[in-house]
Amino acid sequence: MIVAHLSIALALLAWPSDVTVSPSKGDRPQSFQKNLAGLDRPSERTVETLKRFALETTYRRDPAGVIATLDRQARVNPEPDIVYALAELSWVESKRHERRHKTDSIERTIDALSYAYDYLFWPELAHARQPSDPRYRLACDLYNGALDRLVREAIANGVKFETSGEFSLKLKDREQIFKIALSDSAWSPEDISQIILASSFEVSGLPTINYQYGLGVPLIAVRRSDKKADGAERYYTPEMAFPLTAFVTPISKFRPVARGKENRELTFDLIDPLRTRTVGNPSIPVESDLTTPLAYMWSRSDMNRFRWTGLLRPGAAAGRTGLMMIRPYEPGKIPVVMVHGLASSPLAWVAMVNDLLLDPRIQERYQFMLYMYPTGIPFPIAAAGLRDTLQQAEQSFVLPDGRPDPAYSKMVLLGHSMGGLLSHAMAVESEQKFWELNAPIPFSQIKGSPEVLDELQRYMFFPAMPFVERVVFLAVPHRGSDLSRGVVGRVSSNLISADDHVSNLLYRLVRDNPDAFPKRFRRVPTSIETLDPESPYLKALLTMKPGPKVIFHSIIGYQRPEGKENTTDGVVPYKSSHFEGAATELLVQSNHGVQSNPYAIQEVHRILLEHIGITLQASGPPLGRHGE
Repeated sequence: MIVAHLSIALALLAWPSDVTVSPSKGDRPQSFQKNLAGLDRPSERTVETLKRFALETTYRRDPAGVIATLDRQARVNPEPDIVYALAELSWVESKRHERRHKTDSIERTIDALSYAYDYLFWPELAHARQPSDPRYRLACDLYNGALDRLVREAIANGVKFETSGEFSLKLKDREQIFKIALSDSAWSPEDISQIILASSFEVSGLPTINYQYGLGVPLIAVRRSDKKADGAERYYTPEMAFPLTAFVTPISKFRPVARGKENRELTFDLIDPLRTRTVGNPSIPVESDLTTPLAYMWSRSDMNRFRWTGLLRPGAAAGRTGLMMIRPYEPGKIPVVMVHGLASSPLAWVAMVNDLLLDPRIQERYQFMLYMYPTGIPFPIAAAGLRDTLQQAEQSFVLPDGRPDPAYSKMVLLGHSMGGLLSHAMAVESEQKFWELNAPIPFSQIKGSPEVLDELQRYMFFPAMPFVERVVFLAVPHRGSDLSRGVVGRVSSNLISADDHVSNLLYRLVRDNPDAFPKRFRRVPTSIETLDPESPYLKALLTMKPGPKVIFHSIIGYQRPEGKENTTDGVVPYKSSHFEGAATELLVQSNHGVQSNPYAIQEVHRILLEHIGITLQASGPPLGRHGE
């Protein structure tokens, strides 16, 4: 019966779907793979080019000779038709030799890469090259297909991109050397322990895939877990993985190369797609996959099991409390800190992070951080933990010269459900309001050891965090939830184990001050009890004065359009989620897990752009909107 009640409670809390990755069958077909799948013979356009030069019949018996003839023709009379035909014919030849003459196949693959690159970027073709020509997109596909083949060959040969400064591929009469480079990135080569093709996996549990088409081969880089966690690196998760894109600038087939330099090295660039978005001149977008590395990282995490532990045995989950980053800290980017709700974890935010990163303006101006905490601990203690973490992070995330980063002082907090209550507590002055709930005498008259009094003061007295400029509430029970009063709430609350440290703290306070505290102070309310509509902590929080520059927003879910006053998301009614001090309020049709709702994500996107001075028209089909 107890398990059944807990299952009902946690279902109502709207846990997000698990984000998983599974090996692709073969490989997840990317756009270039689909377009090149049937290219095992020259296309009609290439056949027309062969006919122009009376090479169609010759090609059947001497493909290599025809490619050499067209190459000479292109040097004399540069034309897009000829250069594209060379790229396509080289690809066809690489496929023909793939099984029996591997070195020939690799050499032709490099030729296809080079000719495709020349078709796209050779200045001599600029006057006649047309992006509207279907062959333009096919040239991108040929480049990507050839590079994908080279990456696979390198991986099959045991190349460790992360540890080797270079690697080589054996050709017919030589070796082609590739120098590995990672530049203009928040990461360093020493961070990488493994490189995986992003197309090796299928993603489930996310509604959208953040994929940008262009040039390059998307990769998953897995961060080394044996690196010492110094400074900001202590906020990295052990499962850290991040997106990169492979890109090679080949030797032009048509520019003169000095004698002896024919075998010169090529640079195998590992591009950070959140820093570099285009390549070449004219510029072409970098092909990137931001979703698969994100899903790969979180699918390896054990955070889901801490939803139960964090609720029912918060002391046992205390070691997992803290800020989690998905990239190194980047000075100048505004932190967006996401705080999950009751019986949840940072995984609740993955869909929103994935969607927000679609916008380059968000990529350029913001960095996302996820906060994890055991949700069974009493509210004042959970709030103190978040406050301490943000203050410690401020000291870690500084400019290279050691000065505070001005961007940190523009922080945005996103709080879902109970996480919204914690976020609210970051933006207000406590004054005496929490203390007065527990003791009728001034704090200065309380007796106890310095360490006990210091800890008590952390929980009861706090300022508005000066670096918090904006707070977004998502399905937040400002006035509690009736769920906490029902059988499910009572059973769940009774199962939460008391933290031994907190119990000992209260015992010592009562022992040293036997007449100072009421009986209820001998037991701090559980997190679920704090959500009672009559909770004195919630009432006190609503009366606290916000910081001078903080702006609040509300996003509220509803299940049935019964009118605002009577609607609910299944857990929190509108009358509880409504916040009088909000600059804007948006209602969207959703259950309690509103943070994964597309309209809610659009609204967060709008708010983040507003925060950097970009105004968009309000999004979503609102049931009610205020403050616009």
